[in-house]
Amino acid sequence: MKWRAFIGGIISGIIMSVFLKGIEELTHLRVYTLLLNVDYIPLLKRVTSNEQLELILHLIVAVIVSVVWFVVLQKINLTKKKSRTATIMMAMCIGLLLYPSTIMSERTPSLSSLSSLGFWLLGHLIFGMLLSLFYKRDK
Repeated sequence: MKWRAFIGGIISGIIMSVFLKGIEELTHLRVYTLLLNVDYIPLLKRVTSNEQLELILHLIVAVIVSVVWFVVLQKINLTKKKSRTATIMMAMCIGLLLYPSTIMSERTPSLSSLSSLGFWLLGHLIFGMLLSLFYKRDK
């Protein structure tokens, strides 16, 4: 089960990254920059000029979230349908909780940018929907 969570985190994280990078390229809204942003973490602030390292950090976080979430789902033993809904809701909540971090950097969108917030949440919706496809209850 943990391998499914690991692979699901990587694939969902990559697809979310590609989606947000595409949105940033098309609209110039800095949602991909926000995804990779570590300006507010003192030790990691030094790597902000290295997109590849920031992407790896994002994928590590996606895998950790995925594995921990799948363990939680196993413990609460939801039906497959309810676990999918819960996974999507979890991803959307993470998106809502992280969006305000945009105020901690000059490189990210304005907190009041509704377009940025909308694309940011859509990216998290995609992450949650994809991740939910990897969940399988152990018997």
